[in-house]
Amino acid sequence: MKLDLKNKNDFSRSLKINVPWDNLKDDYYKEFNKVKSQYQIPGFRKGKVPENIIRKNLLHSIEAQFVDNYVNVYYRKGLEQLKLVPINQGQITNVDFKENSNLAFEILFEVKPEIKLPKYKTKVKIKTQKYIAGDEDLKDSLLDLQTRFAKSKTVDGKIEDGHFIYADLDKVDSSGNIIKGSTLKNHFLKIGEGLFSGEIGKKFIGKEINDIINVSIDQDKGPVKYQVKVNKIEEQILPELNDDFAKTVEGNFSTQDELNNSLREKIQENLNQENLKEFHNKIIDYFIGKTKFDVPESMINNYKAHLIEEYKKQYSQMNQPFDETKIEETLIETSKKTVQWILIRELLIKDESIKVTKEDIETYISEQMDKSPQYKKEIKKYYTDDQNKYKLHEDMTNQKLYEALESYFINTIKESSTSKLRKNKKG
Repeated sequence: MKLDLKNKNDFSRSLKINVPWDNLKDDYYKEFNKVKSQYQIPGFRKGKVPENIIRKNLLHSIEAQFVDNYVNVYYRKGLEQLKLVPINQGQITNVDFKENSNLAFEILFEVKPEIKLPKYKTKVKIKTQKYIAGDEDLKDSLLDLQTRFAKSKTVDGKIEDGHFIYADLDKVDSSGNIIKGSTLKNHFLKIGEGLFSGEIGKKFIGKEINDIINVSIDQDKGPVKYQVKVNKIEEQILPELNDDFAKTVEGNFSTQDELNNSLREKIQENLNQENLKEFHNKIIDYFIGKTKFDVPESMINNYKAHLIEEYKKQYSQMNQPFDETKIEETLIETSKKTVQWILIRELLIKDESIKVTKEDIETYISEQMDKSPQYKKEIKKYYTDDQNKYKLHEDMTNQKLYEALESYFINTIKESSTSKLRKNKKG
């Protein structure tokens, strides 16, 4: 068997295979005799039709069937001989075969590109931003807690900013007619937050039960008009912040000061984690920027298809259509960057000898059950799912990899208050 391999780029390969007749005639005649034993026409019993008639009637189809059955056989043999592992299904072209002749064909396929890692063990400096928690963060966190313990009170009067309402939402067409089947019954929303803030929220101020408000809400495909009928108005009665309130919060707090200190620590811990996440993302950017190679198109397309399916699920949960054409460039760019990192990560794991064993995974699961014995059954059941266990394996591998990489990079942190972050968001 003669093999002619050509590299089109880092990942694309063209392989021409020529198999001499002497090497394949035994396989060919097995196929021929198999057809012959099953062939039947009027005047002849099954398997007794003369060979010259079979050749006249079936030779082309026998040759075609042989090609279908054996091209992949010789393709696999060629890959084994060249020690190549394709990452996509090969595209067969230019097939040439007739009885008593060689089988010749060309196949185009992709392989993982050869990647050379940069010299990264040199204490590279990476600049990151870390925010320091302030009084406004504590205030927001306390408000969240108060809201969880708040009591609702029905309002008989007019809607004010911050009130909650139950309302029927109907989509209307350009003529102002309600679109059949579009009703959201008794939808719960807060005036002054999210979609119902700003100018839209102002339209509800001063309205009462049974009033109808017409609004236009921006969505992916443009503004959508709604007719909103108010069914019920409620206000929240927040508990007072004091030592008694602190004692009702999970965590065994004796005083309000204890609760405040605990919340500050948790807020800062989350901000520290955000900084660590930024540090890791910039390490990824470093490797992608320093490691140049052509990215396999099949891997990009596969990841892009995965992203689209994830977006469709998310938009479906929000009762909205997803138009992939609007973010086509973003999808391609994200997919390419992700695939680049997947391939680089694979090499780094090998280079750093990162391993997560079965015992590591079982130990982690046991620790989680010990930490939350009340959820032991749920945790055990969750990790009986192979997909969840695989995700845990990947997460643990990533954690070990980042811990190893952190020793080669210097996180140069610039600290700022969260109040500055708030001002930037408002601006």
